[in-house]
Amino acid sequence: MSRIRLLVADVDGTLVTRDNRLTAGACEAVARLRAAGVALAITSGRPPRGMAMLVGPLGLTTPIAAFNGAMYVQPDLTTVLQQCPLPLAVAAETADYLLAAGLDVWVYRGADWFIRDASAPHAAHEQHTVQFAPTVIGDLRGVLDGAVKIVGVSDDHALVARAEAELRQRVGAHVTAARSQLYYLDVTHPDANKGMVVRFDARVLGVPLEEVAAIGDMPSDVLMFGVAAKSIAMGNASPEVQRTARYVTTSNEEEGFAHAVEAFVLGGGPCSPQATLGLPDRTRACLFDLDGVLTRTSGLHAAAWKQMFDAFLRERAAAAGEQPFIPFDAVHDYASYLDGKLRFDGAHAFLAARGIELPDETVRGLAERKDEILLGMLGQQKVETYDGSLSYLRRAREAGLRTAVVSSSKHTGQVLASAGIGDLFDVRIDGVVAGQEHLAGKPAPDTYLAAARTLDVAPDEAVVFEDALAGVEAGRAGHFGYVVGVDRVGQAAELRRHGADVVVPDLAALLRPS
Repeated sequence: MSRIRLLVADVDGTLVTRDNRLTAGACEAVARLRAAGVALAITSGRPPRGMAMLVGPLGLTTPIAAFNGAMYVQPDLTTVLQQCPLPLAVAAETADYLLAAGLDVWVYRGADWFIRDASAPHAAHEQHTVQFAPTVIGDLRGVLDGAVKIVGVSDDHALVARAEAELRQRVGAHVTAARSQLYYLDVTHPDANKGMVVRFDARVLGVPLEEVAAIGDMPSDVLMFGVAAKSIAMGNASPEVQRTARYVTTSNEEEGFAHAVEAFVLGGGPCSPQATLGLPDRTRACLFDLDGVLTRTSGLHAAAWKQMFDAFLRERAAAAGEQPFIPFDAVHDYASYLDGKLRFDGAHAFLAARGIELPDETVRGLAERKDEILLGMLGQQKVETYDGSLSYLRRAREAGLRTAVVSSSKHTGQVLASAGIGDLFDVRIDGVVAGQEHLAGKPAPDTYLAAARTLDVAPDEAVVFEDALAGVEAGRAGHFGYVVGVDRVGQAAELRRHGADVVVPDLAALLRPS
């Protein structure tokens, strides 16, 4: 990975403690960044003057992104570089929905903060945090024109989460809606989010995204993690937020920011074996899919399915007097309906997509015919492997991590023997085991959970390595500590959308110097 030249940091829960204090350790860490030639830029849901207490102690010279990126100002906090107000109609719909749903509503416009009730929950805390008082106004509709941020506030955290999801359904194309705290739902312009902040800072400061790191603790910070080359979650972040980051530091009450600077940005701290593998430090086990991750058997499986289905479809079309038949697509159909799934589930999914209904026994017969074809292919040629991924697998074992292979194939044993890698796994969960133990196939997490149980590790201590969309979904559904997507066919965006924390072309890309 390239040397980091820019660190973009969240403020509350990251740079400052729970009582809004900037520690000596954080200030010293920023000084070390400056000495190493690494710029620091900050971003927050706060208004500009709510960050005045940081500018001097941190010696900030970079643009400050207020309101989660709805307004960028110079460190003087008054010179506006860029702002993105909400369209009036969208602001009105948002405020009306939040009020009707039972949340209190705050409006930020320019340098002002408008609120209906100064005694409302969290208003006093917010005033202490931003260090200026709100303007109390009975009807917020008069201040919605030009609003840069609307906040829904409630101590019912589940209600705030539901409101976030509902707003994304209602006006998601016109806003960014994300929780900056469990009790705050921040609504800004769609171009005003922390992912865009990273892009803005990198562009203005002339730093490639490959040399940018981001650190945060809340769901609104996850968008930063998807853009920056190196992502760091605070130890006080939720497990869901931590799973989206590449690294996890200690909490904001335990000098987590300073620790992250030393260990992950400047690299001056000890590098754990897990870190050299590009994995969270808590990792104890690696769970590998086989086809497409370690071995090059996906093509064999696709070819076997094609040979079987084409014969079936040709015969079916001829019997119905329909010519020509539509052949099986070994690329699209295999990836969409069969890759990573148990053979019966995959065959059923493909047939359903073609509008073909058959008795389960007939579908099983077709799947068994495919297996016969595959066995013939395996007997004629040695299974090839991905050298970079095998090097990674061996490095993982050398680091003391336990390993399992998790595949839907009933011929995993034959594939491992042909490739000569059977001795690299402590546990094997395959189609045979799935059948014996009645485990649901991917995208259900059952087979990966079985591997973790057999290795005696908790799911959040294990990492899933997958190239199939269904497999990535299984890793996310099982709440595993980290999900690595392996993109062999140009579907990186889809792998991320289905739940991959990171996507690489080969596992060797995860390796870092020790």
